[in-house]
Amino acid sequence: MSVRMEGRVARRRDWVGLDDEALLDVRLCDLGLRIAGTRLAPRLARLARELRAAGVRHFEPYAWLSTGWFTPHGTTGFAIPFYLAHPRLARLERRMMGEVEGDGERACMRLLRHELAHALDHAYRLHRRRGWREQFGRFGQPYRASYRPRLESRRFVVNLPHGYAQSHPGEDWAETFAVWLAPGSRWRSRYEGWPALHKLRYVDELMREIADRSPVVRTRERTDALAQLRFPLREHYRRKRARRERVLAASGAGEYLR
Repeated sequence: MSVRMEGRVARRRDWVGLDDEALLDVRLCDLGLRIAGTRLAPRLARLARELRAAGVRHFEPYAWLSTGWFTPHGTTGFAIPFYLAHPRLARLERRMMGEVEGDGERACMRLLRHELAHALDHAYRLHRRRGWREQFGRFGQPYRASYRPRLESRRFVVNLPHGYAQSHPGEDWAETFAVWLAPGSRWRSRYEGWPALHKLRYVDELMREIADRSPVVRTRERTDALAQLRFPLREHYRRKRARRERVLAASGAGEYLR
């Protein structure tokens, strides 16, 4: 089992030596980036090993580079932000946004497990199951641009920051799966006495059930793949900052972006 990824790294990277202002004028499609040959490749290989070790043997997700972390609804693959494919772009991301989401192997693996959970859900249509709805809620519930979590709640696991599991039933599922999958998480003892333990046990039972089954959905779609994005980095960050500012302006104290 492996995680299929985009192919070879482009040979020319004339933008690497540019200063920030000049780099912002480079189009995303001209970055010439692929996952293969970057630090993301061994992390995706590790993710595949974790899934295989957990007993899920017939699902092979795929990944591609885009503007952020996301798994399009219905697809069995997920996007990874382009800036994680090169340290020069990670430095630019930090300057423009103040942080690099997924920087460092530990943080990156947490996000990879989370996105894998969405892809796995789509592949086996898990959210249509009655048991899934009983544990996590109605998948069709609308997503909100922001949410206000109860950080002291024990009804949800802790994987990504800001109580992200509380933002939507689909994210509750993905966070619970990510904790379940992580090697050495010791979720049985860590969450003993928490209502969230019931969800973890459900995931454990569900993965045993589908372990030898083939997915009912297989896709190849790569939404907003980097090579398709013909606008410059400057425009990308203008949009990204504007979205953050709109949500922050509409949010009350203690609310977080999703």
